[in-house]
Order: sequence, then C-alpha cells, then structure tokens
Amino acid sequence: MRKLKMHLHLSLDGFASDADGGFYWIAYSDELATRAEQLTAGTDTVVFGPKTYKGMQSYWPTVPGNPDASPGEKRHADWLARSTKVVVSSSLPEADANWDKSVLLRDPKALAELKRQPGGDLLSFGSPGLVGSCLALGLVDELHIYLNPVILAGSNSPFTALERIPLTLRDAASVAGGVVALCYTPGIQ
Repeated sequence: MRKLKMHLHLSLDGFASDADGGFYWIAYSDELATRAEQLTAGTDTVVFGPKTYKGMQSYWPTVPGNPDASPGEKRHADWLARSTKVVVSSSLPEADANWDKSVLLRDPKALAELKRQPGGDLLSFGSPGLVGSCLALGLVDELHIYLNPVILAGSNSPFTALERIPLTLRDAASVAGGVVALCYTPGIQ
C-alpha cells in the first residue's frame, strides 16, 4: 500500500501562516531543500488543498524557463511536472483543476482509495487544512513538521479542530536557520 506523507512548516505556536496568509517567516535553507528532495524520492503523486494547489500551479511551471532558478528548484519543478497532482476540495471549480496531470477529489476520504492503487507514495506540501482532515481520518502515514523559530500569533493552524491523536517521533534534527525537522507516525509504538 502507498503511504501518504505530509510535509508542513509551522511556527513555534503552531501556525502554518501569518495572519495575512504569508510564508515569509519560513527559514528555508539548502539543508531543508535537500530534505524536501529526499521526501520526493519514491513518490509519484503530490496532494494539495485548493489554496496551495493554486499557489504552486502559478509558480512551479515557470521555473524551468527561469534563468535565476537554482538547480534544486529545477529538479523540484521537473518532479512536479512528472507527478500526478491531486487537489482535494469540495468547492474548487472543476475547470480550475487544470494543471497538467491533475485530479480533483471532492472529499479527502477518496485518498484512501488512491493509497490502495499501485504506484509510488503520495506526498503533500503545505495545505494545513488538508493535513488536519487527513489526520482526523487516519490517512497520514508520516507527518513531517518543520518547526520554525518564530511566534506568529497568526492563523491557519492545522490542528485546532482535531481530537487527541497520539504520535510517535521517528526522527528529530536541528537544521540550518534554527529549524527543527520532526517526523512522526500516527499511533503509539
């Protein structure tokens, strides 16, 4: 069975964006880029909520033609171009799910069927609302959290509507920029 791996940057107070929806506060580094690239190995499907999907769709297809793009950005853009892109939304118009190789799912429960199909693992970048929904449904196999050294007092916490979900720490590392990279699997082991 395919795994669903979810990747999310959070502030120390548990927010995935500032009050205006901004991400300027993420302490991104080459080390984090390498970790993200390692997560893409063995995956052939990327999963987004509608807001993250539209943001990624507006940026990543422009990278191959951008002379200022780094080699890492170009590799990520190539991986995205090859990957199936799943957007999970009950409200996104079907016509807006038009990025090459996109699939629109109206309910996150449909990800369970995708996990049973043959292929590589599924990977989500961002999409905090989707992370919370997938955790509540028991669909997440690995939760990769990058804890950034900032207090946002922001908005968009993926965990506010959840009941208690025990997690087991699989990996923890201090990385550049004061970020702590954490990997959890659901359940106590």
